Formats: sequence, C-alpha cells, structure tokens
Amino acid sequence: MPASDVVRRKTARPSSRSVRGDGKIRKTRKKKQSNGEFRSLSIVCFVAFGVVLLAIKVFVKSRSSPSRYGIDYERYARGNALRDALRGGNRQKQSQQQSFGENGSRYFDPRQFPPLPSESSERYDGEGPRRFRGLGDDEWVADAGSKSNGPKVDYTKHKYSYPELMFEPPNDGSYPPLVDMSKIFEFWGQDDLDSPPEIIPEVLQHFDYQNPHEVAAAEKYRDLELPFKVYNVPEVKAAGIKWTDEYVADNFNDAGDDDTPRSYGNAQQSVDSFFAFYYPERWDVDLLGPSPSLDIDWTYDKWAQHAVYADEVSLSPNEKHYYWQSGVSREERLKKRKHWTFVSRDLPSFSSPEPTFFGFNPPAQKGIQCRFGERGVTAATHYDGGRNMIAMMTGAKRYILSPPNACKKLGIVSSRHHPSFRHSMLNFGRVTLLDKKDTGVKMSDREREWLRIAGSAQTLSTVLKAGEVLYVPSHWFHYIASLQKSAQCNTRSGIHEDGNRNFGGMRDVRQCTLDRD
Repeated sequence: MPASDVVRRKTARPSSRSVRGDGKIRKTRKKKQSNGEFRSLSIVCFVAFGVVLLAIKVFVKSRSSPSRYGIDYERYARGNALRDALRGGNRQKQSQQQSFGENGSRYFDPRQFPPLPSESSERYDGEGPRRFRGLGDDEWVADAGSKSNGPKVDYTKHKYSYPELMFEPPNDGSYPPLVDMSKIFEFWGQDDLDSPPEIIPEVLQHFDYQNPHEVAAAEKYRDLELPFKVYNVPEVKAAGIKWTDEYVADNFNDAGDDDTPRSYGNAQQSVDSFFAFYYPERWDVDLLGPSPSLDIDWTYDKWAQHAVYADEVSLSPNEKHYYWQSGVSREERLKKRKHWTFVSRDLPSFSSPEPTFFGFNPPAQKGIQCRFGERGVTAATHYDGGRNMIAMMTGAKRYILSPPNACKKLGIVSSRHHPSFRHSMLNFGRVTLLDKKDTGVKMSDREREWLRIAGSAQTLSTVLKAGEVLYVPSHWFHYIASLQKSAQCNTRSGIHEDGNRNFGGMRDVRQCTLDRD
C-alpha cells in the first residue's frame, strides 16, 4: 500500500453519523458527571445544615438550662435571674409594676379574661419572653422561727361528716351533689383558713382501700367517670411519714444516703396567694400587665422554710406566696428500679409499668406530677384530659370541682393565641364580694361579670387530707387551695372521651374552648 494512502486514511475525517454519536456519548457522560456532583454537593449541604442545627440546639440548651453534671445548679439559676433582671431595663420594670386595690388585693387587667358572652371575640397577638424570672424575697427570714408549732387549724385532724356509703353508683345525675359555686364560698370563704366550719361536710364517697368490697365499688364509680376518694392507702400513708423536709430536700439536693438519683424541681412566686397557668412566651406585659407568677432560684430547703413560716404566722392572702413543683417523666417507669427517683420508689402504684388501681392504663400514663403547696396557695381552675388520681402525702388541700358541662360558666379562655388558652384567670374566692360595698378590691367590669356567671356554675367542695387519694374524671375542672403546708402527687391514665351522660365530657370542653378568633 502506498505511503500516501496510509497517511490519507489516518487523517481522514470521521463520518457525520460517527461525530453525532460521539458527541451524544460525551454529553451523556458530562450530564451524569454533573448529576453526580450535584448529588454529592446536596448531601454535603444537607449534612452541614444538620450539623449547624445540632450546634445551635446544643448552644441554646447550654444557655437555657444547666448541665446536671459539673455545675452548681443553684448558682447557675441565680446568675440567670440576675442577668435577666439587668437586661430588663427600665421599660420592663415599669411594665411589671402590679396594680393593687385599697386592701392590697391584686388587680387583673380585663384582657386577661375572655370576652363576655355578650361581647364580640378578640384577637390577641402579644409576645413574651421564654420565662419570667425573679429573685425571691428574704424579708421574712428574720421572723421565721427555728421550730414550727404547725398551722392554727390542722385540717388533717379537723372534724368532717361523711355521706353514707353507696356500693352501687347512681347514674341519674344525683351524685355527686352539686350546688352553685357562690353557695360553696358563702358557706366557707376561700381565705377563711383560720375559721372553717366546725364540722366540714363531705359529699364524695369515701372508700377504704383495705376493704376489697369498697375497692370494687370505687371501680364502678371510676368506670362511670364519677369522682370519689379512697383512704387507708399503705404506700401513701408511708410516704407521708417518710417525706420529712430533710428527706425531700436531700433528694432534690442530691445528698441522699442511698443511690437514689437526684430529683429536680423549681419554685414559683406570686404577689399574692393566687397562681394561674400561662404560656410565658405569649404573655405581653404591656398588654396584660405583670405575669401571674415568676420562676425563682430557691432550693426546696428554702421553700419549705417559708411554708413553715406561712403556717406559723397565718400568712395573709395578699402577701407573696411560693409554690414548689416537680415531676417524673413517663419514661422513668420503664427503667430499672435503681434509676427511679424517690417519688417513683415511694409511690410504686403510681409508677408501676403494670396496671394498678391508681395507674390503670400505664401506656397512656404521662408521668407523675408533684406539687408542694404552702398555706393559701390557690391554683386557678383548669382541666386535665387524663383520668386523674391525686394522692395527698402531707397536709391538706381544698378541691373545688366542676363538671365538663359547666365549662362555659368558668371564664375559660378560648383564644388559641392567648397565654391562658384553655385555662381561667378567675379568682373564684372573689365571688362573695360582688354584692358587698367598700371591699377595697379593685375589679374590672369584665371580671365582675364573669364572677357573676361563675357563681351559678354547678360545683362541689372537698378537702383532700394526708393519706387520701382523690379521683378526678376526665375533663372535670378543679380549682385548688392549699389549706396548710402540703405535698401532693398525681398520675393520669388516658382520656375518657365520652365522660358521663349527666355531666358531660370531652365534647363539652371542646365546644367551650373552640377558638373564635
């Protein structure tokens, strides 16, 4: 073959079909390469975004709550409270000034209550901080005695009258007997802690927990969603003896003699005896006035010292009051017993992963909530969806119960954006002041009218004493007043949607709290 032909063949141009084919292949390869690079870049960006979010979460958590290890918890809390106070500035100090009546009673801004039935709906768009903090008050310390003589009236030893036992619960609306709320407080005023009736009448059925026939009867009341009480509960009585201030404080201070894990709680302060639930992130002090309560850095020891002092001096309802709250997570009951805190260990029927009379639906249990109250502390009315068993270890509290179908008369806030959504800000104790003159209590027209409406709500009153357990059915409203220094824990066992045909249930509460914004 001539050399010229060889050269010619080597330099010959490929056909147009071949060029198009090669170009297609190169484009496909380039596209695949680009897609691969895009996917790789997407994965990298996604991972980086996740890392950033995790870092932010860790940073925020480290700024908002102390680690349980390697840090002084109380010093941390004091530092945070001081920081918040310094950051508040003059504007916050001015807006947090509380308004009072002539006798020192608190004034409630009318916007803290829902519109009256005759008024049009209101939209609330306020915002607040994550928490409202305070520093507490030490003015009382100098007057506090080293030993307590106890309260002037010890309600654990007071005289009570009880109804005759009914082993078959009536389901015709006659039990429990209810009356107008105004009559409840006319008979025994909320703040008349040193002058109660000589004999306090009880209207709820009382069953002996050590009597199998009475326990079987109590279960029938529970199945019908009717309130009742049981007494003579061994573990509750034992806890009442065991829960001295020293024992409880040791568990909150991680100074116990055994290997029980440390418990955690916090103290709250109110300008008077009234406490109400609210979402702080929605509470705008410029719109609603000062927040209902403040989180403070007190230890349990200090709270207990003030609670003893409150009993000693018969603390006035218009002075500052303090509340200690703690809880046990729903997951704790699923851990080995060595990981249980003192509440779970001392109340095994409340913390058991297996069904008991008190925790009869463990999968729906949401943990254990404990409230330590001092004389006069009053919690605004609210409801729990769960079927509620409330045990009183020490002291006594007064429970004002109203059924679900009384919801529309209790001043429940229905605006979803309001900080008190699904709760009430009404101090029911004021219902007796409506027709009195020169009471010194400053009330808005809206509060006054809501109290008139609440006065006609069907209600009962019962005193829960040390060693007793109260059953509050699903969606029943409860308003609670501590009669003396007390310790109480409760657990809930799932929602009963239907409730009782005579007293209503979840449907009544949902209609009452339907957001009309």
